[in-house]
Amino acid sequence: MKRTVTFGILSLMGSLTYGQNIPIHVNALYPEGTAYSKKQDVFFVSSINIGQIGKVDRKGHYSIFTNDPELIATVGIKADESTNTLYVTNVDNSVAVKSNPATAFKMSELIGYDLKTGARKFKVDLAKLNPGQSNFINDITLDGEGNLYITNSFAPMIFKIDKNHKASIFAQNEAWKGEGFNLNGIVYHPKGYLLVAQSSTGILYKINTQDPSDVQKVQSEAFKGADGLILNGSNELVVICNAAGKIYQIKTTDDWKSANITGVQQSILPFPTTGVLVNNTYHILNGRLPELFDPKATRSVEFMLQEVKF
Repeated sequence: MKRTVTFGILSLMGSLTYGQNIPIHVNALYPEGTAYSKKQDVFFVSSINIGQIGKVDRKGHYSIFTNDPELIATVGIKADESTNTLYVTNVDNSVAVKSNPATAFKMSELIGYDLKTGARKFKVDLAKLNPGQSNFINDITLDGEGNLYITNSFAPMIFKIDKNHKASIFAQNEAWKGEGFNLNGIVYHPKGYLLVAQSSTGILYKINTQDPSDVQKVQSEAFKGADGLILNGSNELVVICNAAGKIYQIKTTDDWKSANITGVQQSILPFPTTGVLVNNTYHILNGRLPELFDPKATRSVEFMLQEVKF
């Protein structure tokens, strides 16, 4: 099955400033995912072009965390300081430096690294749970018992990996089918459910972790191009919409049966993807990803962690 990926390109007019932004200066990095270590006070960033994982301090100094040769295009990343692990989704998006036609849009791996040293701890092949089909694992979340939940943007399913690294298909739903990217951002709510964004439709879903057949649509605006999600407490969620270049703050008063927009910010650089909450301030990754899929585009050297407050 051939998959064509097309990203809309945002043209942002004017000059916008949102506080203490952190520049990332690395040629053709194209970062997609970010995580934060409180103990180290550094951000981790992935790369859908060169695969490596980098560390960025608050002054924007970039250093390589791991250059694992098996990394092709790294997407979602999640730091867990309780187990000293950085979880990384590794895929082949067909345009990365190390892409291979044999693995393009098929390979999907979850890899765990030592959060301090960058040494690989384990690898889980998720594509084998959906053999012969298109796969593109994307974002990661972690529940209170050490289970990981991982979205598949090209197949209507969410994977689960338990604390012993056993993988399974957690949930499947025909509503998650569609053209282009579908399931994307995912967060775990402490009351025992997942909140998941579907990029193609802009719908947010609430999924019971004890009963994955219990899937409900969150009644809200449609967030087309929804990418990363950031949960703040129990009642506030940030939805990052990539092609539109917008970052939405939404809140609920009924345990995510419904939600309303309470704030919106514009990204400074094109194509915000994901972000993290640090000291009650959002840091949103501006990745310029459409350039990578445009053979005529000049490759950028400047990317950004944008500080956003609502």
